[in-house]
Order: sequence, then structure tokens, then C-alpha cells
Amino acid sequence: MSERAWSRLVPNVTGFVAAGLVALGVFLWMFVDEGLLVVAGLGAFGPGILREFGILKDQDEFQREAARRAGYHAYLAGGLLAIVILVFLEWSGADAGGGGEWVGLVLVVLWLSWLASSVMEYWGAQKTTTWVMLAFGFFWALFGLAHVVGAIREPGPIEDLAEFFLGLGAVTLLVVPWFVLAWTVKRWPRPTAVALFGTALVLLVVFIRPFQPSGLPMASRVLTTVLLLGPFLACGIALLTESARDDGRGASEAEGE
Repeated sequence: MSERAWSRLVPNVTGFVAAGLVALGVFLWMFVDEGLLVVAGLGAFGPGILREFGILKDQDEFQREAARRAGYHAYLAGGLLAIVILVFLEWSGADAGGGGEWVGLVLVVLWLSWLASSVMEYWGAQKTTTWVMLAFGFFWALFGLAHVVGAIREPGPIEDLAEFFLGLGAVTLLVVPWFVLAWTVKRWPRPTAVALFGTALVLLVVFIRPFQPSGLPMASRVLTTVLLLGPFLACGIALLTESARDDGRGASEAEGE
């Protein structure tokens, strides 16, 4: 048996560490505190996250391809299971505790993650981010136009007029940044990624505030947060990852010369 084939049969150091963390996390979850299941999560998902960021490079091409296929199978199995659970809870009327909303949240995250990854793999991070920013910009532009048309059709007192101009100014401030980011993404991808993270933080703290008291269920608030912030975070991470890969490719070519 060749050394390469043998290395595929024996888990590497990362595999042993990940398995140890999973076992430790399950033990702590069962006998110490349920919140310590996070340790198992670090072992199960941490290595894959580090590999996607290019920080951990412990797999060859065969292992990477096998891991990607396994990830797609996990996506299909997890998504199908989430659908089955949602249908069961709906038909049986057993969703008294609101668990179906959390299952729906997991399903949305699964599907959006797959969609974003597929599109970025096909178009690339920069082109995808450009289209996402343009979509947000046109959405807010249409929202502002509807606001203007409504104010024209139903004019009110001077106080309403002042409120109209303030609202129009606020909408304008929300429209312009998306088009600016769509323009900067190809010229300065890394600063654009930082700006996307900053935008997500501002939206989270100023507008969304999912953990503030509200009449909506927590699952609904978290779902809204994911839908609004997910595109910014996904695009920002993809831009940084793509830039790191380009730097690594450029360095390899320079060494080869």
C-alpha cells in the first residue's frame, strides 16, 4: 500500500483533535451543562471553517473533493429532514412550543448557504457582491419612489410635508451606499468587505435589534436578522477568502518564476 493511500486510511492530527472535541462536548453536555455542547460544535465544524478560510491546509485534492461531496449530501439530508419535521409539526399540531419556527430558521440558513455558495462558485465573489448590492440599491430606490408617490397622491399638513422630506432623505442615505459598494467591489475588494461587515453591524444595532423586547417571537426576529444580514456577511467573507486565494496564487506563480 502506498504512503498516500495509507495516509487516507489513518486520520491526521486534525481528525483526532476534532473527534476528541466532539466526544468531550457530548460528555460535558450530558453530565455538566447542556450549553457546553458548543465544544462538540467546535470539533464538528471548526476544522471545515478553518479550511474554507485557507487557514488549515491538511487535505489533498482527493480529500477536499470527498469533503465537498459529503457536505452536499449533508445539505440534502438536513434540508429534507427539516422539511419532514415542519410538515409533521404542522399536521400533528404538536408545535405548541414554537419549535417549528426554529426548524424553519435552520432550513432557511441551509438553503441560503447553499445558494450563496453555488452562485459565488459560478460567478465569483466580486461579481456576486456587485449584483447583491445593486439588488439592495434598487429595492430601496423602489421603496423611496413608492414613498414619494404616496405623499403626492395624499398631501397632508406642513408637518407631514416635513416628515416626508426627512423620510426621503433617510431613504436616499439608504440607497446610495449600495451603489457605491457595487462600484468599489472590483477596485478595492478587501475594503469593500470591511464596509460590508460594518454595514451589517450598523443594521443590527440601529435597525434590527433582534434581542430587544418585541411582540414577535424570537425565532422570527432571528430569521429577519439572518435574511437581512446574511447577504452582507456572506459577500464580505467571500471577498476576503477570494482575495487570500488570489494572493496565494500570485505568490506561487512568483516563486515558480
